[in-house]
Amino acid sequence: MKKLGRNDPCPCGSGKKYKQCCLKAEQAKIASDRSEAVPKAINWLFTKYGQTAREALDEGFFGGLDEDEYAMLQDLPGDSYQGIMINAMEWFLADGVMTIKGQEHRVADLLLDQGGPLFSAEQRQWIELLTTMPLRLHEVVAVIPGESMTVRDALLPESPSVVIREKSGSRQANPYDLMAARILPVENHFELSGAVYAFPRNRSWDLLEELRDEMEGVEPDSPLAKEITSVIIPYYWLQLFVNAFEMPQLVDHLTGEPLLFVTDHYRVQNWTALDQALSGEVDIEGCREEGWNRLFEGEDGLIRRYLSIDAGKRQDRIKVSYRTQQYADEGRPWFEAVAGRAVAFVSREISDPKGMLANLQPNESKETSAPVELPPEMLTEIIEKRIRQLYADWADKPLPILGDRTPRKAIQTPEGLKQVKFLLRTYEHGEAQQAKAQHRAPVSYEFLWQSVGITP
Repeated sequence: MKKLGRNDPCPCGSGKKYKQCCLKAEQAKIASDRSEAVPKAINWLFTKYGQTAREALDEGFFGGLDEDEYAMLQDLPGDSYQGIMINAMEWFLADGVMTIKGQEHRVADLLLDQGGPLFSAEQRQWIELLTTMPLRLHEVVAVIPGESMTVRDALLPESPSVVIREKSGSRQANPYDLMAARILPVENHFELSGAVYAFPRNRSWDLLEELRDEMEGVEPDSPLAKEITSVIIPYYWLQLFVNAFEMPQLVDHLTGEPLLFVTDHYRVQNWTALDQALSGEVDIEGCREEGWNRLFEGEDGLIRRYLSIDAGKRQDRIKVSYRTQQYADEGRPWFEAVAGRAVAFVSREISDPKGMLANLQPNESKETSAPVELPPEMLTEIIEKRIRQLYADWADKPLPILGDRTPRKAIQTPEGLKQVKFLLRTYEHGEAQQAKAQHRAPVSYEFLWQSVGITP
């Protein structure tokens, strides 16, 4: 019998095309039937094997946790724990192994061999797909909310992107999100299997490093690759729940002192005198319209900024900004001696960039306490200035995350180039999340891409 085409007349006699009539109802019925496959499989396993299945799940999915960490999972809020168990049960069906009478058996074989649960054809096909497709780490490339999202393999960014039909998940997803999942081919499109492992980009570096190390020389589509990812990805995902993230201490590269944003506010009493005083200093460059910078040459031969002077919100105010407490303590007497009676000190403001960066971290963005009265465009301008101050010497600053290499040095190798691109996208992702929470336009990080001579 010839298979009915989507554009053929519907056999119900409505006169409509099949795809516009009964096909939708049939697809909904099939999807509903398919959705019962996993609950049916789990119920059969734990009814038939009971304690043996529970021990195999604990040793397999949760085996990387110690007793205290496992207990911490039990104390998580209900929604979090339920989400963990959804992933755990799917993993058990797809990758679990059980020891029965001294013999190891793949859970998938127990389900699909004779004697397994009575599946419908659609349910059996879904379980077969689930046990065949690997758990892989993906980066979101594009999103159509409520419809689909496009992803690419995070370890193989040069491989073709995949468009996934996903209604609910696409409403929360953002470009550059990282997630591990099984992508299943269903008829003429792709779907997520159900379990999703979301990874904040700022906590994914170790995961990526271990995956790259373990997958080196391994065929991406081989059974060994599937086994490697099925062990590593759940372990690192569970660590997100049991190990709180601590922001690293940020220090000035030259002095080793903790970074701080120290801003001294002054009232300008004589603009002409201030202009003349600053223009007479050989290490000062700039002007009233663009602001001034006091520069110096570091021991590494690079020119760096000691302090910056910018106009305040009011016509008679200026701000003098420093990046460490030491620079501020040394800079204030110097500036006041140079400016003399042209300015009068008003107040000092100190902001910890460690806290600012915590707000900028992906998947952990918060509603910040930015003043409500600030227009969004002004807030973006202020944050952009802060970001440019923080990353002023980024290209030539050794970073622990790059093995203490500078970004400029790191991009000289193919692997280093991948790392720098990933890092830049992480910055952009965090800023996009922060901007979304603050209802403003995101700050562009293109200046950082340009600083090392690569394109976004």
